[in-house]
Order: sequence, then structure tokens, then C-alpha cells
Amino acid sequence: MTSTPEVIQARRTESLDAPEILKLVSASTEKLFGRVNVVNIIEKASLAVTLVNANIEVMGHAAFFDYPNLPHVDQSKWEEWMYPKFNCDKCNPLNTLFMNYFVSKSDFAHGCATEIIRTVFNAVPFLHYIFLVVPQGAETGSTLSELFAPVAFKESFTGKLNVELQVCHRHDHCAKLHTRPARVEDHDDLAPIFNRQSDVLTSTYGDFFLAELIESQDETNKCVVADVKGTAVGFMSVCATVDIDLLRSCFDLKPFNGLRKLQVETTPTSNHTSPPSAVPSEEKIPRSTPTDEQEETKSEQDVIEEAIMEEELQVEEGESGVEEASAFCIQLFCIDEKYEMRSLDLLPAVFELFPDKDYCILTVPHLVPEFPLLQSFIRVTPRKHSTLSQELYIFHRWGLIESFHVRPCVAEDKEGVKSLVAQVNGADDIIRDFQQYISDRRDTDGTEMQCFVAKSMDQVVGIALLRREEDIEYIRSHYNIEDFIYFNHHRRDEHAHLHHFALNPVFQQYSKHLLKEVLRLAHKSCLYYPVYPPHSRQEGLKPHTTITALNDLVPIRARRQIIYPLDQLRGNAPSERILKEKEPFSLTHLNRKLTLEPKVTINARIVVVGASDVGISFLETLVFCPHLRFNNLTLISTHGLPGQLPPDQLRSTLLPSSLCYTQEDFSHMALGTCVKVVEGKLTGLDRTNKVVKVTGGAFVPYDYLILCTGRQFQVPVPTGADISTLVTTSEVTMPKVSRYMGPLPSTVFTLTTEKDCENALRYIRGGFLSGQGNALIYGNTLEAFSIVQTLLALGVPGSRVVLVQPPVPVPSCFNNPFIEDAVAAALKESGVTSHIGFTLAQWNDGQTDKPLWRATFTSENKPLSVDCEAFFCFQSKKVDYAAFKAINDSCLVFDGKLVVDADFHTNDPSIRAAGSLTKFQRRYHAHSWTHANFNSKEVGMELAQSMLTLFDPTLDGMVLDTEKSPDVLLIPIYSQPKTVLTVLPGGYNYLQVSKPGLNIPLDAHMGRELVTGGSPNPDEEVNYFRLHVNQHQSVETITCYTRQKLDTSNLLCLYGLHERYLNNLLQRYDEGLITDFYSFFRESWCMAVFHDRFKDFRDEIRELLVAKPSVDVPSLEDKVRKMIDEDLVLSKDQRRVLTDSYCASTAKKAIEQRLLGFLNYNSYHLPMYAKPGMT
Repeated sequence: MTSTPEVIQARRTESLDAPEILKLVSASTEKLFGRVNVVNIIEKASLAVTLVNANIEVMGHAAFFDYPNLPHVDQSKWEEWMYPKFNCDKCNPLNTLFMNYFVSKSDFAHGCATEIIRTVFNAVPFLHYIFLVVPQGAETGSTLSELFAPVAFKESFTGKLNVELQVCHRHDHCAKLHTRPARVEDHDDLAPIFNRQSDVLTSTYGDFFLAELIESQDETNKCVVADVKGTAVGFMSVCATVDIDLLRSCFDLKPFNGLRKLQVETTPTSNHTSPPSAVPSEEKIPRSTPTDEQEETKSEQDVIEEAIMEEELQVEEGESGVEEASAFCIQLFCIDEKYEMRSLDLLPAVFELFPDKDYCILTVPHLVPEFPLLQSFIRVTPRKHSTLSQELYIFHRWGLIESFHVRPCVAEDKEGVKSLVAQVNGADDIIRDFQQYISDRRDTDGTEMQCFVAKSMDQVVGIALLRREEDIEYIRSHYNIEDFIYFNHHRRDEHAHLHHFALNPVFQQYSKHLLKEVLRLAHKSCLYYPVYPPHSRQEGLKPHTTITALNDLVPIRARRQIIYPLDQLRGNAPSERILKEKEPFSLTHLNRKLTLEPKVTINARIVVVGASDVGISFLETLVFCPHLRFNNLTLISTHGLPGQLPPDQLRSTLLPSSLCYTQEDFSHMALGTCVKVVEGKLTGLDRTNKVVKVTGGAFVPYDYLILCTGRQFQVPVPTGADISTLVTTSEVTMPKVSRYMGPLPSTVFTLTTEKDCENALRYIRGGFLSGQGNALIYGNTLEAFSIVQTLLALGVPGSRVVLVQPPVPVPSCFNNPFIEDAVAAALKESGVTSHIGFTLAQWNDGQTDKPLWRATFTSENKPLSVDCEAFFCFQSKKVDYAAFKAINDSCLVFDGKLVVDADFHTNDPSIRAAGSLTKFQRRYHAHSWTHANFNSKEVGMELAQSMLTLFDPTLDGMVLDTEKSPDVLLIPIYSQPKTVLTVLPGGYNYLQVSKPGLNIPLDAHMGRELVTGGSPNPDEEVNYFRLHVNQHQSVETITCYTRQKLDTSNLLCLYGLHERYLNNLLQRYDEGLITDFYSFFRESWCMAVFHDRFKDFRDEIRELLVAKPSVDVPSLEDKVRKMIDEDLVLSKDQRRVLTDSYCASTAKKAIEQRLLGFLNYNSYHLPMYAKPGMT
């Protein structure tokens, strides 16, 4: 009886597939593969494949390892076991995998096995052999016996084995393509392939352009085809004429010898031809170095880098006389989709056509997705100021020679290693660690070291040095490594720390294979590599060097940490391994599952203008997509990436923080490793040519432009009123222009970025602090009050600080009468002079070309004159004029702000915008609502998600709601709170956490207000803590005003929680049991609430309550909704019925088990909670 055909799809196995895979296990499975832990198999396999049908039902599964499933055979020595016994001399770790597990539905076993084998051969281009090791005499069944054939013993082997080795060859399932010179008659086979992929060539050159191209071949232009059974399925046209000078000016070709062949005779170091003497390029990893072209303000770094570039070009030009071009280019390429994974088979044929050429190059437009052929090529790093609209890929002749062997280092490798790393930063550290490994195999402190070299044709072409990871508890508790591994399935000694990795660029396609071999030979399963910020001293740390394999690793997000009350917890606090303070760093990772999982490469030029919270959040979201690699992310910012300066407590508190990002957060992201930074301002925008002009004349091309410049404090425009006439503000003619264009005294400051703050602090700490002049702060924003406190903290007497506030808006920046009064009292106590309701009239009585000495103001009563030496402007934020002019001149719709739709689109489909720079289109009828009303980090994440639908193949089919329903005009809903943290006059820490939305007066809120520490007694220390609980009894606003150190990250977790989560907060407050919220939220019971995974736990609980116990039994949620539909208010009887229903259901026990599981799994963070069985 024949089985019904099934439509199946192959995908990589996920750990969640384990229960379904277990259902497929039979007695024969255990006989062949033994009794195994399926989750462990999935976790440790180099490649695990699952087949699912149209109903997402698991049909089959197979796991492939880079070593056989023989307990008595060391995974690092399987070659030594196999070679003497079997006729398998051609197999090696590069071209071999072992199928160590296979299960399937019995009715579809043959089809599943065949499809899985075909999928694996397609997914791993270098793979030629799949071996199966089974017990001697075991019945493999007809399915596997048809796919695998026994491997014969060698005649020299006379022993006996209790296992049998079987092999499956590539050529039986996904054979290499046959290549030959192209013929005119191939046109009929190839034309349909070209037309399916693009009709540009046909429309441009006619229907027979391909035949004409083949017919016109000569010595420099050649064509080859790949055919299957006489039918052409692929085509490649190559040309020996290459404009190397153009490429050299646009790309860093130094690692590839400028694509030229050296004519200098060298002493051979072996009997074989040596690989090119290239070294890993430091520019393989984009860095956050300044790229500003402002001639008048070039930094020292700019000058150095330009000199280096000029020197490189001169060297290459000087060498061009003794070198000849050694490259040919691919002009035209196509292949049938069915065979595209074998595109690499065409390269040997084209290299044979040009035996004197070493490099094959290919340029592709940035928006072309990376096709399989390019995965074997090396992408060349563009020069910083290149505007070429193409990506350059290179393949070296040596890449065709599958001679790449990895082994542990020996002393004889020293010279080869020295030659390899000679021009790498940190070469001395690599050699020193190499010597330490050779001599002791351990560090001086006893830490295990392991070092491996990659060799090709007896030459050292790569090196990797690692140490045992001794801080795995810290890494687990501080980074989300469990997004990628099941931690409990990895032994402690299987975690390793990568310190050095260098690979000759010619062999870059073997980079992941080298990492895979390092894991196998070192008996490791996980690899970690940290990236420290530029200002890091790395004191007490073992040296790291920049690795060439950073793109092969995945970035790991840092975890938010609980702030523990250690004095209360004492012995119940987490261990010292978790609590110890370390210099923050960004962490990257690789495990066995990821070694054969390629990333999707995206070459689209995405340019972000503005290092605002929105822009940084956008970049962070893209960079931390583990399966995507963005090669062309660019940030245009006045002062580069934030977080690059050394930490400074005063600088960090000079301006209020939105708490979207802290200095530590920037260190955890290391955006500089994957984002190119151009320092400068947006001054022009050419939408036709898609080019951004930056101050100084630099041009930055883009495919997608993201405008996130936000708004900045601007120099206020003086009214010009003469206060000697005693004029009032209402009598003054207000300026018609919103931007001050006149000369400006040098000590007038507007502060927006950390660099602005650094400059201001340098000025204050310099001559101002020792002088006698006053500092005048103009504004009534939080920033104005913050800088008053900074001046006082720096030692400026309060008598020299003058705060002049414009007419106060309603509501004020505090929106809280108690805090307004407390701040006024603190200003008075500090000796700061404060004036309210004044408008700037003039600087220096109109003599603005002289050093600042006076500022005058008008009010509705009497005028004001203040002698001052420094003037700090914090009146209001506006769109930067240069950005506005660039936007407006490029005909983007600007209506007070840049106009966008709900999906961040401007009127140009290639330009999106977000943040306080923008406003929604008028058709949404939401004039008061803008992105400024929401959490900037969340807005940036949503902006990134809208972009990812263009690039992420895993999001295929997902369409945004606004695109699905164009007639529904609704602005997006955001849920994260708006937060602000600063230090106010008197040294009071101020924290405000509020619901996203419009800033409305305090008394208009619904719900209850809970306050502690708000005593009106002036003699008591102010420890004000206010909670606003809404009508649903969830925390909606948090306000803190105290000199105590705030546990900020803990307190942020309170937002959105129901009061029942907070130990029956309302009941305890009403009973008078809570007199101080600060101490209440430092009690040990609430540590779980502050855990970074508590939100996930709450979501799991909600899913349990929403799920129906069975098909015909309503869920608890359904019962509640039914009661609410009848009456919005639940009676006591109805509540009792719901409680009884919950207690009688299985949900109660399931929730208790989930709670215990949550506490147990996270016990390293939460050891203060008792567990069942403790006495």
C-alpha cells in the first residue's frame, strides 16, 4: 500500500521540537543510536534538521555532528580511528559530517531521509561525505540502507570492530555541476533563466544579447556554462580587463596586495607554493573612529588617518611599476534556482581560463541580496569616503584548494605565526600567549590555555587562542546567553574564552570552519569573546586582540541587574561570582549549533542621522538581530557615538537622563564595531541621487535614510528691548524670526550631547571656578535646574549662580506642587538667586561682539539686569536649523515638524523619520500627539521593526496593520513609560516614571495617590515617594525626590504592575503599615519582582489563565468577560464564584509549579527565597 504524498518543508531544529521528536522514537531507533537525550542532541549538534508538513507537524528529524557517536573515540581524534581501518582517506573535518541521530514517521521514512540528506548537502557547500556509524549487525532498515553504503576495510586492517561504518556521497544527491565553454546554442536554455530573474538585459540589449555575448568571446572575454545532462543551467561571463586603480581608490585592497601579482623573487619556505602573504585587515571590522571632513576642525585622529591612507595609496602606486594586475571580473552570472547552491562549481572553470590571475572579483549593487555564490567570496571593506554604488567581493585562487587543516599548536609553528600576525594590532600579545601555551599549556595563574593553528599547503594561515572561561556564572547572570543555549546541557569545562583569532583574508570563507574545529579539538561547546569600549583600561585583564571572525559570532544582550539590599540579605544574597563588579563590555558568542548556520547578509546602505535615543535604539535593534549581518550601517552625528568618553559622574548628571541608555549600556552594545560613524551635521539632502551632505563638504550615499535628529536647545532670540525705558514684556515687539543669527558671546552655552557637557565642565573647572563672575541659567526646564546643581557640586558658590525663568508653562516640568515648592526651598537654601517670568532682552546691552558681561530681561512688572560671565540656555528645544533647511529644501513635507505616517514614512519612500523631530500627518487628527509623547527607545525599536520587514526573510508574509488597512487612520500604541532621572538643587535625586501620553495637570488623573515622605515640616529630611495607582489598581506613575541613592533600575520595574504583585500594596498602605516606600521596596520579598525575567513569568501566567482547560470548558478569562458584559462592576458573590472556580481548576496548581520553577531556575539571582524541601 503506497502512502499519501505529503508536502514537507525542511528547517533547522529548535529545542521546542523535542517533545514531537520523542514521539517518533521507536525500538529500532534505540538499537541504532542508543538511548539519547534528544534536547542534548539538538543542543550539541553541528546541524540538526527537522521536516514539518503543512500543518507544522514534525515528520522527521536528523542530527549531524562533526564526530562519530562512539563513546570510546575521542571527538578530536576520529581521523586517527578511521584512517587506519577504512578506505576513507579523502574524508577530513572540512568535508565530513556524521549522522548521529535520525527518526521519522514510518510511512514517510524514505522521503524524509532523502530530503534531509539533500538539504544538508545543499546547506554545507564543502560537505562531500555523511557517515553513519551503527552497531555491527544492526538492521538499519530499507530507508537508510538505500542511502548509505558500507565502507570497506583496508587490507592492512586485520582486527575486528563491533561497529559498522556507512557513507553517503554528495554526488548521489547533489552532485557537482559539470562545466564547459559556452556555445551559442546554449542561448535557448539560458534565456528563460535570465528572464525569470531580470528583464533589464533583454529590454536593453535585445532578445539575443546572450547569443551575441557568447559569440563575441576573445582572449580577455570568456563565457562558461554549467550543464546537467546536456542542458545549460548556469552561465558565467568573465573579463580580464579590470580597473584596479578605481577599485583601489574606493576599497581597502591592502590585504589582497592591491589585486596585483608580485614579481619580486622570494626564497621559498617549503616545497609547495606559498599562500599569499596577506594579513588580517583591521578594517574588516568597521570602527567608530571619526570620519568628519571639516577642514577647519579636523581632529588629530582625522589627520593621522588621512596620512595613513595617503601613504597606503602612494605605496601601492610605487609598487604598481613592479607588479601586474592579477584579477579578472565576473561580468554576468545566472543559475537556475534549483542548482544555485552549487554556484561555486563554476569558479574552477573560469580560473582555468586565466591561469595567470589569482583573484576573481565581482561587484554587485548594494540592494542585491547576497546570493549563494557570494557566500564563498570575501567582502572588501570600502574606504571611508567611498561613494561607489557597488559592493566588491573577492575570491582567491587558493580558495579552490580544499587544503585547510586545523590542529593544536607546536613549537615549530612559531615562525609561521609570527609571519601571519606581523601587521596585526597586538601581535606581541599573540606571540606572548603562544609562547605561554607552548611552554606550560596554562596561564601563570593556572588557567587552562589552548592554541590551534590552521595550515594550508604546510603554511600557517590562521591561529586561535582561547582560555577556559572561569567567569561563566557572571556571564550567565549578566548576559542573555540562554537565548542561544540551554545552559544546563553544557558542562562548566565546555565554555571557553576566545582571546586571539587571526586568519589570512584569502581563507576567510573558512573562518567558521576554523571556529568549528576549535570547538571540536578543544572539547568545547561554547565560545565567548568580549569587546571593551574605547576608554576601557582593561586593568587586570588578560590581553585580547581584535579578531577577524567577529562577524561570525552573535552579539549577546546584557541583562538588567537587580540592585540588592546586601546589608539586609547578608547570607541570603547571591554569590560573589555574580555580585562582583567588572568593567562593562559587549559580549559575542558562538556555539556548536551556530557553526553551520549562515547569517543573512544585508548590504543596503542604511544611514541614520542623529545619535538620539531613537537613533541608537534603531541601530541597536538591527545590530542585535543574530541571524542578520548589516554591512553598511552609518551614523551621522555631531559628536559621534555617545558613550565613548571615559565615565564622569558630574557629566552624566549635568543633563537629565531619559534612562533609555546609560554609559554602561553603551559599553554593553559596542555599536562602534558594526556602525560607521561620520562626525558632522546634516546640511544638505539630494533625494534624486540619494546623497546626504555633511558639514565640511562630505557626502554620504544612502539607500535608506533614517532621520532622528530630534530637537535641541537653541540660543534664544533677544527681543532687543531697552530696559532703561522700563518697558514690559507685553509692550515689546516679539522677534519674527525663531533663530538667532547675530554674533554670539563666546561663553553662551547650549548643551545637548555629552561632548557639549564635557566642554562646559572644562570651562567651569578652568578659569570660571577661580573667577568672580556669575553663571546665569535661563530656562524653566529640568535641564536648567540640573545644571544649577552641577555648578553647586563643582564648588561654585550659590551667590554666583542666577536662575532666570521665562514665564512658567502649565503644567510645569515637575507637574507636582510639592516638588516645585521643595526645589524653590532648596534653591533658596543654596543661596541661588531665582527670578521667574522674565524674557531675554539683550546681551551686553546689544554689544554682542564683546565678551559676555551682562544680560537684561523684561517681565510684566519691572525689568532685570544680571551681571554674568557665562550664560546657559535652556529655554526651549527646537529642530536644528541646518537640519530643517536640508529637510525643507529637499521638499520633504515639514509642518513645524517633519511629517510622517503611522509607519514612520515621509513623503519619500526611501526616507523614514522618528522621534521629537516628527509629527503625524493631519489626516490622523492627532495634532497633540507626537513621538515625543512616548518612550524614545520603544519608538526606535518599532522603527527598526518596520525596516526589518524589508530585509528579514523570517518575517516574510508579515505586513504592518497600517499597510493592511490603509483606511484605518490610527497612530501606533506604545506601552513603555516615559522616564527621567536627574539631580536637583540641594543634591536631591529626582526620578519621574509616567504613562506615555500628553503631559496633563496632576489633578486630572484617575485613581489613587499614595505618598510617603511628603511631610510639610521643613525640619524633616525630605524623602518624597509618590505612587499613582490607576483605576485598574496598576502603578501608573512613580515620583521620587530624595537625597538617598535611588535603586533606579529596581523602581522602574514597578511601572504597570498590579498592586497585588506588590505584597497587597493598597491594603498595607491603608492600614498604615507602609511609612516609607524606599525601605518597603528594599525588602527581600520584592527581589523577584525586580528580576529581568519576571515579565516573561507574568506572561506565562496569563497564558495559563487564558487557555481553556478543555474544548468545552470556558477559560477563566472567558468567565470574567461574560460577567463584565452583564455588569461592568463585579459583585462580591461573582468574585467568590471566580475564586472558587480558580481554586478548583488545574490552573492554580500549574501556576504554583511555574512560580517554583521560576524561582528555582533563577536561584543564582534569587537565593533569598525558600524552596520546597528546605529545613
